[in-house]
Amino acid sequence: MPEDDETLRPIREALEQVHARLGNIIAHLRPREEERYLGWRCTGCGYLKHFTRPMPAHVASPCPKCKGVTFQSVP
Repeated sequence: MPEDDETLRPIREALEQVHARLGNIIAHLRPREEERYLGWRCTGCGYLKHFTRPMPAHVASPCPKCKGVTFQSVP
């Protein structure tokens, strides 16, 4: 049996390298997470909405002043 392990070692190493490369490629192809910020500014009226945790833009809408739905991030 030890001979079988030695003959399969190069194949196993090659497959592990391919697996690692494919993992990196798949990670790059995944869609990026939504931008999350502590503050979002309404593009309609300029109202600034603050959060205690970083949130995506869709959580900020609608604007409490003008009922707008588009927001710009405030870093």
